[in-house]
Amino acid sequence: MRIALLLPLLLSACVAASPREGAILAIGDSVMAWNGWQGIPEVTAAALGRPVTDRSQSLARISNGSGVAAALGFDISRQFRGGDWDWVILTGGGNDIRDVCATPEIGAARDALVGPDLTGEIPRLIARIRATGAKVGIVGYYDGAEASPTGFTPCQPEFTIMNERFARLAAGDPGLVFLDAGEVIDPGDRTLYAPDLVHPSPSGSARIGRALAARMQAAEAR
Repeated sequence: MRIALLLPLLLSACVAASPREGAILAIGDSVMAWNGWQGIPEVTAAALGRPVTDRSQSLARISNGSGVAAALGFDISRQFRGGDWDWVILTGGGNDIRDVCATPEIGAARDALVGPDLTGEIPRLIARIRATGAKVGIVGYYDGAEASPTGFTPCQPEFTIMNERFARLAAGDPGLVFLDAGEVIDPGDRTLYAPDLVHPSPSGSARIGRALAARMQAAEAR
C-alpha cells in the first residue's frame, strides 16, 4: 500500500523537476533577484500565467573568473544550463563594469559586454539561449534615484549606451525583446527604490515585471 501511494508522488516530483509548458527561466544579478517572491521574475510570470524558475543571484556578473563563485551562481552565463524553456529573462553587466566606471578602462570593459557592432559577452549569451529555441527578454538598467548618488551613479552613462545597443540587438531578432527599465522607474520617485536607492522596491519590481510581461505578450502576438 505504501509503495503504491509513494510511486505517483515520485513520478510527479520527476515531472515537476523539468521545465513545464510555457516555462520561464530568470537569470541575472540583484536587480532581477531582489524582492524574493515579489521580484521581477515572479511578477512577470504571474502576469503571463506561466511557471517560473529563478536562478538570478545578487552580485552575479555576466562572467566570473572564480570557479567557486561561478558554481555558487555568481556567473550569469553559467546560470543558463540549457533546457526546454519558452522564455529566458535576464539582467546583467553592472557588476562587471562597476569598478572601472568613470576611468580610462570603462570603454573596453563596456564594449566587451556589448560592443558598438553588437558583439560581446551578452550577445553571445543571448545567441546561446536562442539556439535552444527559447525566446529572450532582456531588462536594461534604470537610473539611480535622484535623492542621492550611489556606487553605480558613475556607471549611468554606460548603462545608457548599453541600453541603446540592446535595443538595436532586439530590433534584429523577433525572438528577443528589450525593456529599458528606465521607462517605468522614475528617478524622482523614491518609493520605486529599495532603501539603498539602487535596487527596486517591491513596487518598482512590479512595474518592471508587468512592463516586461507586456513586451513578451506583444512579441508572441506578432
